[in-house]
Amino acid sequence: MKNYDIIIIGGGLSGMTAALSAREKGIKDILILEREDYLGGILVQCIHHGFGENILEETLTGPEFAQYFINRIEADNIEYRLNTMVLDLNKDKVVTAVNPEEGIVEFKGKAIILATGCREKYNGNINVPMNKYAGIYTVGSAHKFINFQGYLPGKNVVILGSSDIALIVSRRLILEGAKVKAIVEKQPYIHSHRKNLAKCIEDFNLPLKLGYSITDVLGNERIKGVKIAEVDENGRFIKDTEEYIECDTLLLSVGWMPESDLAEKAKIKLSQSTGGPEVNDNYETTQGGVFACGNLIHTYSWANDVAIEGGTTGVKAADFIENYLK
Repeated sequence: MKNYDIIIIGGGLSGMTAALSAREKGIKDILILEREDYLGGILVQCIHHGFGENILEETLTGPEFAQYFINRIEADNIEYRLNTMVLDLNKDKVVTAVNPEEGIVEFKGKAIILATGCREKYNGNINVPMNKYAGIYTVGSAHKFINFQGYLPGKNVVILGSSDIALIVSRRLILEGAKVKAIVEKQPYIHSHRKNLAKCIEDFNLPLKLGYSITDVLGNERIKGVKIAEVDENGRFIKDTEEYIECDTLLLSVGWMPESDLAEKAKIKLSQSTGGPEVNDNYETTQGGVFACGNLIHTYSWANDVAIEGGTTGVKAADFIENYLK
């Protein structure tokens, strides 16, 4: 079992910035564990511009922004392991992980930083009948299909929800030749930032159905259409307002939930409001010496905020190490 000063679980933006700030504070033995075969997390599939404006004073695509930090990680000789899935974290700060090259391995840290991010909620989190048809995806899955794997999820698309990622995916679908039949939003307003409203809704003339929700999903083996209806202020469907929209694909923007399974295994107290670990002002969890940051503790809209918080957490973990040594 190899010992490290700081072990960071998650090689996304917050994990990388935590490692870099800890190194700047003089911490030498740092290990990043990442389950994917690349660093950068969600940034790698976000090929649109708008990243890095506040930190680098220039606007970059997601992969370019991620590569900036990857280059710094490699320049600082910070150790990282890819394709490495963390299985367990115990009270002694021993991390159990597995990868194809080494099998099951254990690492012990003086401090641990959890930077595992968040994942999209599954279909069961929304009250819409899915009927197990093909052609129904979350917007994050569709985003990955288009930008990362080169597949178009469908030709005629309805999107449920109006988050930033929903509008960005709508724009990508149109640019790749698909038709967005409607963006259906239960609230009487969209959830996206004003900047994305202008760049996506207005520039691409996307059809909005505000104050509507889906009452039924129709099809055979694959989805063929959806029924929508207006909802009142209590979320109940209004009689005689139902409409039918023909489509071959339904994308769900159903929100995000923290990847807190590992924290839960480690007996770390979770927040009832966010579902992520509770942290104090130093980003330290209820398990002493175990820190958490980024989208694991709060879902952020802006990558810059994630980068800043990761950097702050790395500093706090380094301070903990200094006190630990004393």
